Amino acid sequence: MKFLQKRTVAIAVMVLAILCAVVIGQMKKPDDSLPPPSTSIVGSYTYVYDYSGVMSDKTMNHIDAMNASLFAQTGGQIVVQIVDSTGGVDIEQYAIDLGNKYQVGDAALDNGLILVLALKNIASNGLVGDYWVEPGDGIYGYVDELDNMCRIYMEEDFAAGKYDAGVLKTFDAYIDWYESRYNVTVKENYIPVSRDHFSTGNGYYTQTEGYVEETAGDLIVGIFFLIVVLLIVWVIVDAIRWNRYRSRYMRPGMGRPTVTYYPVFWGRPRRRVVVPPRPRTPPRPPQPGSFGGSTPRGGRSSFGGGGSFGGGSVRRSSGGRSSFGGSSFGGSSRSSGRSSFGGGGSFGGSRGGRSGGGRSGGRSGGGRGR
Repeated sequence: MKFLQKRTVAIAVMVLAILCAVVIGQMKKPDDSLPPPSTSIVGSYTYVYDYSGVMSDKTMNHIDAMNASLFAQTGGQIVVQIVDSTGGVDIEQYAIDLGNKYQVGDAALDNGLILVLALKNIASNGLVGDYWVEPGDGIYGYVDELDNMCRIYMEEDFAAGKYDAGVLKTFDAYIDWYESRYNVTVKENYIPVSRDHFSTGNGYYTQTEGYVEETAGDLIVGIFFLIVVLLIVWVIVDAIRWNRYRSRYMRPGMGRPTVTYYPVFWGRPRRRVVVPPRPRTPPRPPQPGSFGGSTPRGGRSSFGGGGSFGGGSVRRSSGGRSSFGGSSFGGSSRSSGRSSFGGGGSFGGSRGGRSGGGRSGGRSGGGRGR
């Protein structure tokens, strides 16, 4: 047991544990003969619904290809629908219903966009034709920014009847917004390897095959978590050892422990501190001048400032007070001397009783008391 208590043994055990972890990691390293990792999209999805026939095939293919890259990296989607009219339904509610119907965006992140063009609706400003963009709840905090982008990139071409050009400009502006927000690069049919998994909830999802190496951030987080776990274990083990040591070697009446406690990896050895008994101070010998003897100028005498029970003083002090009135039984007080039982006037001005002017009167008069 003493061998296991040595600090060098603890360090050796820690080094062996690290080496074992490295060996296990190398053993679990993926086989190089396996195909490289890849991410793909499972299922099909329709991104453009052109019921008015105003969109070109080139623009629709561009929207489909860019959406595939966007969904594979962020889970976001941009769905476009062009109709003649919303059938009397408010265009905002119409867009919300479409978003719920097509389940736009990742099911967990809810980060999709619906862009609706109603060519024959009457807008709130009285003009013929209206458009609306509706974000999912996951990005609804940016609704004002997204709405302004729609007006900036759509209005001019929409008013001129160039619906295809207006949709293309607005769509590309939203792609740039997603790239900036998620720090990704979106290109037509570009699907990089991703460790993230996205799904719309209706059978359209991403799938990654093969071993994907961890990023530097993931490694740092893993190492930090491992260090925290080891510290917690060490603290628990050290607390258990300390409690056992204390109960075995530091019980009351055992005196100084015969074994020194050493922490697990750090800290100073804990020893029981034995405080020696404090020596008693011997009583002071009696000073000269007690009970009537005189003391040097400015000193103190027992039971009186300058010479109790008749002792005289060198010089009368104008501010001094003596026992029993002016002086102790006729004697004067010493300069700067104090009389006992009150200093300023023991037993009061007259000995007329404790309650009338006795000791209580001396205390309230500014004396030392006892």
